[in-house]
Amino acid sequence: MNDRELAAALTGDWILERWTIRYPDTGRITEPFGPEPQGLLMYSADGHMSAAMQRPGRPRLSNADPRAVGDAEKAAAFGSYLHYAGRWTVRDGCVVHEVALAMNPDLLGTRQLRSVGLDGDRLVLGADEALGGGRSRVHSIHWRRASGAAG
Repeated sequence: MNDRELAAALTGDWILERWTIRYPDTGRITEPFGPEPQGLLMYSADGHMSAAMQRPGRPRLSNADPRAVGDAEKAAAFGSYLHYAGRWTVRDGCVVHEVALAMNPDLLGTRQLRSVGLDGDRLVLGADEALGGGRSRVHSIHWRRASGAAG
């Protein structure tokens, strides 16, 4: 499948099924948001994207005003949710997310390269992340098409 065909196949909404991180140096595998994470990935035909993922069962804040809760409570909320949005393109069989908005400010302005495994209504995005000191970790993010139909 060429890049144009892949972009057409990716366009639409995807529901998160699983997110694992493998550490090649130890073989350890983690699930950052547990065995049944929640999430939504959206690729628009005009090149916008949004990705949101969270741990299920996140507790509500103790106050409706998030500025009125303590730092530990804010950190727990931050640690159980991930979101970013921006533009997307397909290049050489991979998808590139150009991050314009993000809960984590360190993602702003970055380009997130994802390998793509697409089989019908199933999508696996992969990412290799360097941790420094020669260590790395490998993300595998599994999605299923929300609508059950392409495009």
